[in-house]
Amino acid sequence: MDLDYLEFSSLPLSLFDVCLEIEAGAQFLEFEGARIAFDFLPAKDTCQKLLILVNGYQRTRQDFRAFRKKIEKLSPNTATLSLDNRFSGETQDSGIDILTVERMARDISALAAVFCKKLNLSTFSLLGISMGGMIVQTLAAHNGKVEKLFLVSTTAGGSGRTWPVQVKDPKELKYKNPYISLESTKAQMARYFGKRFLQGSPLLFDMMCKSILKARAENEASSDKAAEIQFYTSAIFDGIAFLGKIKAKTFIISGDEDHIIPLENSHFLNRNIENSVLTIYEGVGHLILIEEADKFVQDVSEFLV
Repeated sequence: MDLDYLEFSSLPLSLFDVCLEIEAGAQFLEFEGARIAFDFLPAKDTCQKLLILVNGYQRTRQDFRAFRKKIEKLSPNTATLSLDNRFSGETQDSGIDILTVERMARDISALAAVFCKKLNLSTFSLLGISMGGMIVQTLAAHNGKVEKLFLVSTTAGGSGRTWPVQVKDPKELKYKNPYISLESTKAQMARYFGKRFLQGSPLLFDMMCKSILKARAENEASSDKAAEIQFYTSAIFDGIAFLGKIKAKTFIISGDEDHIIPLENSHFLNRNIENSVLTIYEGVGHLILIEEADKFVQDVSEFLV
């Protein structure tokens, strides 16, 4: 695949005729077979930066609500945009069964191009968590407009990927829905957190697990299919060849108790992305956005300057 199609110059001119607003609230972009759901939040002061937030496997843009309110206060000249990836949340896809990281990166490129033009900005920044980190590193490697890049709890994939200890042979990975009962949901979700969070926030953890189980039960068939599609998309990701092309100033963040995408993956990214720094959160698992919300937003806002 020719990844020049992630540059703004590859996008159709008709994209810029679409009626999208630089006002707060949910909007939709019809783009290449999908109806992409996203939220735009204007800068509190004169806008100088645009930060696009990209979530991970089966997560939605709603996870960023508290984070964005804090960024608004800490970095008042930054506008933020968060979206639901294909096969997540409110984004509707035309029904393809094969999804790629590059395909999702192009969706973000389209949104970035439209809003950079509307905001009169020449560059934008990207923050991606887990699978979202795979998407944004791919876009940053092939779009010269990316100024700052945040890679959170993620991996370069391919031969540079360190898998969790329970994955004996990545080639044999098969999708299986772990959210069958409350017990199985808790067993699955416990892997996403560090010990400190699990011991200190048992009621919150219980509430999260019940919420996940309820949401999937309400839309079981479509949720399971969407989860399977994203599962294989992230499992086969290989961005090794592109790391040397990333020129954006890059901030890599990982928890040292991440049992989903182990810390070794962040060290690999740090060694292979030239202009990068790595911050390690001690006693923290995969979901930094929940476990260290205040420290995380403070670190991001300082790096944006």
